Amino acid sequence: MTFSVRDIAPSTSGDTLKHLEKTGGRGRRGTLALAGTLLFVVCSASCSSPPPKKEYATPDALCGVSVDPGLVAPFLPAGKKISLHPDNSIQGWTLCDVGVDGTRVLSANTKWEEGSLREVAADPLNGVDVNSTTTPDKRYTYTRLGGIGLVDCQDPKRPDQQLVASVRVMKKSGSEAEMKKLITAFTEGVAGPAECARRRLG
Repeated sequence: MTFSVRDIAPSTSGDTLKHLEKTGGRGRRGTLALAGTLLFVVCSASCSSPPPKKEYATPDALCGVSVDPGLVAPFLPAGKKISLHPDNSIQGWTLCDVGVDGTRVLSANTKWEEGSLREVAADPLNGVDVNSTTTPDKRYTYTRLGGIGLVDCQDPKRPDQQLVASVRVMKKSGSEAEMKKLITAFTEGVAGPAECARRRLG
């Protein structure tokens, strides 16, 4: 037998009625639950927007320095267009910002500096703190947000200075291990004869 709410007299004690239907209610509740599940599945498949993609090709040179695109890619976000903005207006500095859809996402710079690698890393402009990981040979220091490398390049007109390469990202993206590979490749690229000569005073 099926009882509906109209077949049950209100409780004189004021208690809320429970189990208004002995049979049939479960069927209706089950149907509603199934309909809700199907609606959720359909909406999940068709209502959610696809994740953003990279519609640009990663360049095979980082600010003019030959670097494997696969080493740069982990630090570049999805977007439609990539752009590079070099700035050589400051003597002794070679600056370059990388932008995606008009937003700066990475910088790759070189600068003549005095002092040890740790002293250079202490400069807040480099984006690498003194507690970052340093390689045993004291040539590289890095975190997920950036890295610094000592370039094997000398300038007779700067006997007390050394050329330092740096890479900095604006948001956490790649891993620390990936940053180590990127700053190593960028530093070695800057040490090439043509790039080293381009950064000398001569």
